[in-house]
Amino acid sequence: MACPAIAQDKATPAAPAKGTTVPGIPLITKKSDGAAAAPKATDTIDPKAKALHDKCLATVKNLKGIDMVTDMKFEGMDPAMLPPGIGGTNHVIIDFKPDGGPAPFGRFVLEGMKDGKQTSRFAYNGTGAVMVDDSAKTYSECGKEWFQLLGQRAANLPQWHIESRMDLAALGAPPEQIPQLVGLSVVGAEKFDGVDCDVIQVVRTMKLEGMEDDDGKPLPAKEMRITETIAIAKTDSLPRRVGSKTEIPGDEAMGAMNSTTLFTAVKADPAMDEKTFSTATPAGYKKSEVAADQGEDQGPALKVKTGDAAPDFKLKDTDGKEVTLDSLKGKVVLLDFWATWCVPCKAAMPLIQKIHDDYKSKGVAVYGVNTWEKKEGAGKKYMDDKKYTYGCLLAGDDLATKGYGTSGIPTLVIIDKGGKIAMIEVGLGPDGDKKLRAAIDASLAK
Repeated sequence: MACPAIAQDKATPAAPAKGTTVPGIPLITKKSDGAAAAPKATDTIDPKAKALHDKCLATVKNLKGIDMVTDMKFEGMDPAMLPPGIGGTNHVIIDFKPDGGPAPFGRFVLEGMKDGKQTSRFAYNGTGAVMVDDSAKTYSECGKEWFQLLGQRAANLPQWHIESRMDLAALGAPPEQIPQLVGLSVVGAEKFDGVDCDVIQVVRTMKLEGMEDDDGKPLPAKEMRITETIAIAKTDSLPRRVGSKTEIPGDEAMGAMNSTTLFTAVKADPAMDEKTFSTATPAGYKKSEVAADQGEDQGPALKVKTGDAAPDFKLKDTDGKEVTLDSLKGKVVLLDFWATWCVPCKAAMPLIQKIHDDYKSKGVAVYGVNTWEKKEGAGKKYMDDKKYTYGCLLAGDDLATKGYGTSGIPTLVIIDKGGKIAMIEVGLGPDGDKKLRAAIDASLAK
């Protein structure tokens, strides 16, 4: 999630719109020792529901692969607010990795469907990827950096299955960003896609701290409640429907964060071979040189794109030292455009710090670019208070707007050793650092 476009008048930068400053919340996490919001008196953990839930999670974690059709819908939300290409019906085949790392899957196929017919196909075979647009009869190709080609459409992958195989605490997520399980109950039974299912309700809570009002003043911590309704097939203990509802008492805007994903034609551990994940291009289709993440259906247009020379800059860090892009040639550079009033920015910063810690001795320079800040010195104070040790460049407004055409923050930019843009990402979810790390690794390998 990212804070929206900011007013260009430096004296009065706009605060993020109400309801947009909540960091992304994973659907499935392991229980941690972090502080959770207090459960309601009615929250209970029913042993039968827990047994169903635990078996479902164990089954998903033990999958070698899965083949299914997904249908994702968002409720209570204007479709125009969603990036085009997200949601709808997709055929998915995934080859899972045995570990629970930040990207617990390898090869995969994601096919867009409409009225039973394929409209697009994305395939990654472990070394390269292809994106096919059947309506335009075009295709695009890339190497291991598949996320640069797929862009925001990656949200159509089965997030519930992927996140259930991850241990966010082990990956470095702060305890306060991991929701805590407070309720499990059996709420009924249903038959879906010809399969009998038990329906359970899962409730998690967490405290949202660090939120601010339009004047940048701290707000009292609020409780977030994430309620999932999961229909689990009796035949294989795999989900056939996952509904997710997010609520914050006193904040009606959060009622829009509701989604339902249906899973049909589910095949656990299907037969898969090289042909399954073929990246062969269709005969007669024209190659497109436009990167998928810069197309009309992939979010806000920026002034630069992957492969372009990065805009030059000359900014001072918090110690008053001047830093230029030219001075960083030969290094891989990560720029994180952020502001202290932007909650998604602050939620991403522990991940940025971890990247700095892991790569500081490998020729990678990490800088937060303090942008559209309301108060002089706020960026330095926040970095100092939180004990973040990666670099911070001040007064990055012109670089953000005139250089990159940034319309929301955080915006993350990877620049390779030759000064060319290797990746641009607007917004960063709880596991979004996996894209940054993959882009950094690919740039280091060149």
